[in-house]
Amino acid sequence: MKVIRLIGSAAALAAVALALPAATPAAAQDYPNRAVQLIIPYPPGGSDALGRKIAATMAQNTGADIVVANVPGASTQVASRMVAQAAPDGYTIYVSSPPEFVAGPAFYSNLPFDPRKDFTLISYHAQVPYLLLANTSLPVKTYEEFIAYLKEHPDEVRFGSYGALSQSDVLARRFRKETGIDFEIIPYSGGSPAFNALLAGEIHALFGTPIPTRAHIADGNMLPLAVTTTERLKLYPDAPTLQEVGIDIDDAASYGLAGPAGLPDEVVEFWNTEWTKAMNDPETKDFIESMGVQIVGSSPEYYREWLEKNTALWAQLAEDLQIEKK
Repeated sequence: MKVIRLIGSAAALAAVALALPAATPAAAQDYPNRAVQLIIPYPPGGSDALGRKIAATMAQNTGADIVVANVPGASTQVASRMVAQAAPDGYTIYVSSPPEFVAGPAFYSNLPFDPRKDFTLISYHAQVPYLLLANTSLPVKTYEEFIAYLKEHPDEVRFGSYGALSQSDVLARRFRKETGIDFEIIPYSGGSPAFNALLAGEIHALFGTPIPTRAHIADGNMLPLAVTTTERLKLYPDAPTLQEVGIDIDDAASYGLAGPAGLPDEVVEFWNTEWTKAMNDPETKDFIESMGVQIVGSSPEYYREWLEKNTALWAQLAEDLQIEKK
């Protein structure tokens, strides 16, 4: 029977884990023969939409029982640690955050896991640019007008972020350095609180992806001023890239698929094949691309190479921004 179940907290996830039979190596069985826990490190109602949609399509395609669990916290570190400590039996799979994997070693001295050793990488499967978003109460309509206003009112304009040293936060720091304007950055405890603050006027701008914000943009409550990648976004073609306006930033949110270190090859192949197939289902693909997301669907080798390269890049970025390790 095709099943996808939704669980909203780490406590509920633990209850499911206790109810499952004792783990045995997936390679020795007809995998999967019981519920697979798919952990998503984001709160419900935002960036988790991508993983939930793909999981639902994969469950329909394969008949697998997929339990989707939101485990947010500490810029994905709570979920990452949970997965790193899980049994490598194929019944804990992770919608990982590649940027957080490479940022962790750069920003934290006592990271409770090693992104390069404690996980089996399955696929770097999608990416999406960040948007520079402004509250529509500001008297600006374009990036140029925003910069002019920011220069005139640096002490009044407040940026928000998803949390201290999150990718959104680091983008704001990079933007501050590139523009040379010393504005305030206020970290919130995730994307949803930051968006609510922007809507309420507590902050005036932030870097956020279109996945959780496109409805607010459509309603006229947020204004997309620029995108962080080298190409303009089809959803908002009038918003220039930061590089077009002279800001040396090229970055994107991205999504990977991983599991604990030591996953059997059969499990890796199953998830890489079926996850990619689900992403490219016509209806699912339309849903993904409607959010401004680009499907990648890479091999495990590509994900490993990306991780190695970007770990070095983020170490240099931490040095350039003078971010001391916590």
